[in-house]
Amino acid sequence: MKEQETIRVTKEDGTVADAEVLLYFTLKENGKDYIIYTFNEKDERGLVTVYTSMVIKDEEGYHLENVESDEEWTKIKDVMRSVIKENKE
Repeated sequence: MKEQETIRVTKEDGTVADAEVLLYFTLKENGKDYIIYTFNEKDERGLVTVYTSMVIKDEEGYHLENVESDEEWTKIKDVMRSVIKENKE
């Protein structure tokens, strides 16, 4: 069984928490890197909440930025659907 990769994420409230990395990928269309991760929190329906961020590398290392473009979200959702479909087969 493969060991799950984790990252340290500073949440919006300033707290730092370990998150489980679900997927790391680069969109061909724009060459940008993205990460999908979770803190294994469940919503009111009992589903695990996942987060997606753009990964930015700078002189201090890496940091995450929010995805704001509808076009990027559409492409990210396509990647997620593709991964889910592959895992079902």
